[in-house]
Amino acid sequence: MFNLSRLFGARASHIAAIDLGSNSFHMIVARWENDQLTLLDKLRDPVRLGWGLTEDGRLDDEARDRAMACLDRFGERLRDYPSRSVRIVGTKTLRSIEDSRAFLSDAQSRLGHPVEIISGEEEARLVYLGVAHCIAPGEGRRMVVDIGGGSTEVILGQGMLPELKESLSMGCVALTKRFFYDGKVTDKLIKKARLACQQEIAPVLDRFLDQGWQEVLGASGTIKAAAKVCEQNGWTDGAITLDGLKKIIKAYQDHGKLDLNLKGLSSDREPVFLGGVIVLTSIFESLGIEKMLAADWALREGLLYDLKGRLENRDIRQESVDALAKRFHVNIPKADQVEQTARVLLDQVAEIWGMDNVEAGKLLGWAARLYPVGLDISHTDYHKHSAYIIDNVDLAGCSKAEQAQLAALALAHRKRFPLKKFPMDNTELVLLAMVLRLAVIFNRAQKKTDNPPIQFSVQKQTLTLSVPGQWVENNPLTLADLETEAGYVKDIGYQLDIVAV
Repeated sequence: MFNLSRLFGARASHIAAIDLGSNSFHMIVARWENDQLTLLDKLRDPVRLGWGLTEDGRLDDEARDRAMACLDRFGERLRDYPSRSVRIVGTKTLRSIEDSRAFLSDAQSRLGHPVEIISGEEEARLVYLGVAHCIAPGEGRRMVVDIGGGSTEVILGQGMLPELKESLSMGCVALTKRFFYDGKVTDKLIKKARLACQQEIAPVLDRFLDQGWQEVLGASGTIKAAAKVCEQNGWTDGAITLDGLKKIIKAYQDHGKLDLNLKGLSSDREPVFLGGVIVLTSIFESLGIEKMLAADWALREGLLYDLKGRLENRDIRQESVDALAKRFHVNIPKADQVEQTARVLLDQVAEIWGMDNVEAGKLLGWAARLYPVGLDISHTDYHKHSAYIIDNVDLAGCSKAEQAQLAALALAHRKRFPLKKFPMDNTELVLLAMVLRLAVIFNRAQKKTDNPPIQFSVQKQTLTLSVPGQWVENNPLTLADLETEAGYVKDIGYQLDIVAV
């Protein structure tokens, strides 16, 4: 068994996860002991990030200030943790911001660790993982529902594996902001809100009903609050039922405002609770759910288990890459050759470039697996097909940024650099693209051949490849490709020298 203490020393088994949600920011710190998760610290701040999202995709100053003040507090707690032991993700609101780069840069400076924006599908996978570790799966299929501030994830799975994942654009903050912005509650507004939810559910409804399930679990603050309200008001024994949800809505109708002081409801949850309950009621009605139990764990705990897997070399990202390569009939032995060559080249220059060759090597390895997937569609401009597939497919475990980087590497692995579509301001990615391009050139032959001993060195913008003179004489086609490549890299401000030794 891989020992986390060997990697991190005294704080060894301490790992942390942060969820930058549309309603609340959450942080948990845990210790792994005897392969068990022990929670050491939990922090929650109802930032209401989604409330500050404008129609044109900007984040207003008040919401941004609330967010950064919270991240300053979180950052103080995480300052001494190595980056490999922390994972921070942003969900629906950060997915919706028109240009999130400034926010992410500011967030990273406060937290001391990078922030990933994850897709709705990845959010759903992590929610299911957290719930599955909280309540052990039984026989048959289970449904898991997570209601966030900006989106709702609905997942069907068996055992520890999710099978069907959907992220719906409805959440407690989004619905409250849209229909109850001024705090007033009327029958007409409730009807409109429920209809909007039903419209969101309708396109995916048949897929869930066709699969069926044996149990339903819910995660998130809205669902735990609904369970507590139902129990403390004597409507259920702690489970959530449609009848209990309707009684909550009826209480708001009678009161006429959002500021209803319901028994069992915390004051910080109060402003967005009705919106969440309407989302939940619509799911119950549309899917014909009779009863739901609330789970204590969800996205954040899923992040911890996923992070532990990465640290123990059980990385779901590698499994996803391998599955996609298999799906599109990639020549794996050839991909292995390209990856091996790319890593040989990278290892010689990573320190000079200031790269983490472990993480950069992973990205190169995945790119070596995936750059040919477009060949399954057409050989003509297949690199464009590869980039589109990688950018749009569900790659479990990968953040949106990681998928975008892999797509960019696939797009740029041949021909001229796609200056208009490649993030040329990302110098590290440009350098990795050049390494991948060279590895592809050295392995272009259809039959497996042993690559020569390659010496790769860099000095500022000059890259030097030193190869045996006899190999140069025996491989004129590869030499011609390298000379063509020298012209391509010159277009982006670099110089490639091929030296026979």
